[in-house]
Amino acid sequence: MFAEFNYDNFPIVFVTFSENINSENEFDQFLNEWLILYHNRRDFSYIFDTRNMKNISIKYAIKMTLFIKNLRKEPYHYLQKSLILVNDKSIKRLLDFVFTLQSPVAPVYLWHNENENINEEYGKEYLIE
Repeated sequence: MFAEFNYDNFPIVFVTFSENINSENEFDQFLNEWLILYHNRRDFSYIFDTRNMKNISIKYAIKMTLFIKNLRKEPYHYLQKSLILVNDKSIKRLLDFVFTLQSPVAPVYLWHNENENINEEYGKEYLIE
């Protein structure tokens, strides 16, 4: 599975990504899970852990951009904020590309750290609005 959703600490939803997307169906399942949260009509926040991701095709970045564009049409945004953990420069560039083409629906905090340990003192946090 490309994305594992953990609701144990709702309204904080942890999403852990695997190394690769094996099919478009897996990516679509990720987007559908996101929409289910909107249909529940309860505020929530995401923590996305992308630290395992490698070599994601730009086509998924474009699909994500279109998804966010459509999500912006919703009258209310249940997503309150997102924290994205990143330790791969290519994944960071892909995220920058997505948010350059389409601004997020809620504040995004991007935590970039070259090491596996997110507590490492020289990580960098960026706010994308």
